[in-house]
Amino acid sequence: MVLEGPARACPGTAPSGTLSPSSMLREPRPAFFARGMPAFCFLFSCLVTAAAQPPPARIPEDIQALLDARRYSEAEQAIASQLQRTPDWDVGHVLLGQIANQAGRCAQAEQSGRAAIRLRESVDGFTVLAVAAMHLGKLNESIEWLEKAANRRPDYAEIYRVLGLDYALGGNLVESEKAFRRAAELEAQNWELHYLRGRALYELRLFQDSEKVLRRALELKPDSTRVWTALGQTQESLYDPSAAEESYRKALGLCGSAARECAWPLMQLGFLASRRKSMPVAEEFFRQAIAARPDWAKLHFYLGKTLASRGDFHGARAEMEIALRLDESKSEYHYQLAQVYKRLGESHKVAQHMARYQALGELERKKKASAEFVSP
Repeated sequence: MVLEGPARACPGTAPSGTLSPSSMLREPRPAFFARGMPAFCFLFSCLVTAAAQPPPARIPEDIQALLDARRYSEAEQAIASQLQRTPDWDVGHVLLGQIANQAGRCAQAEQSGRAAIRLRESVDGFTVLAVAAMHLGKLNESIEWLEKAANRRPDYAEIYRVLGLDYALGGNLVESEKAFRRAAELEAQNWELHYLRGRALYELRLFQDSEKVLRRALELKPDSTRVWTALGQTQESLYDPSAAEESYRKALGLCGSAARECAWPLMQLGFLASRRKSMPVAEEFFRQAIAARPDWAKLHFYLGKTLASRGDFHGARAEMEIALRLDESKSEYHYQLAQVYKRLGESHKVAQHMARYQALGELERKKKASAEFVSP
């Protein structure tokens, strides 16, 4: 079973940004691209292992029923109770690690993954550790765990999905696209793999290829807010703003009760309105996006820029200060806030943020820009 929704990154962590040289970074090992094995089973539906290993203990029916119903909190408690009775149940540690990764508790996921592989090395144990390491910013370590998994199951598509995310976070979009492409070859009916590849192609500015791949994702998942929004971005880049707006509005119509998911298409509609010089309309879209996802720094930043363009510097200052509280690491945020402080006559704050802008800008120039495809 696939957990509903993407795994969340652990708070307070960031990818290292630079991947050290290895065979995985230059050219994947030949075994990594072997063919002929069946498509993967993902997360709770099955736990794949090397043929030479003993089969894992069965998941008790009551726990499996909770997992099937996506009642993960209750399942977690039941698994922990079962582990107290049978502490050598490695599958239980894997399940706890998968649930913790999905919930963004990455240090806990790492602990569970290590407990699992101490009892018995398995593909899923290595994958739990790879996902946890990725979200903890340890990209090279994540790739090392994926290499171990690939040595046992070279045609396991989840390996390539996580590898693609690692490369994207490290700023290597070419290798990211290759990994997602391989994952989609192995699991051709998995819409998310096509979506991720389409996002990588967009970042590589291969817009026509991106549109083609995203439309394939929509054939498989026509009710995906994320895919419709990504398609709209590609259509904008292909100079078709009318089609882009239609795609963004289609995405909004599909959000339903998942208000948080609506933030991305609302933001894109705000950008589209601002490019058409309709700042009041852009402001309204950004405000709606913030209502849907108030903890996304980018939304507050762009609302602040919009307010500044309309002469509301006090409002701009308030929004940009929120953006910095949520994400202090963006040099652009410091620069724009310094300009607002300058307009408000707060010169002592201008110097402070310009200094921070210059320091962060130097760091950004030294490393490749990362891309986050799981949650824009």
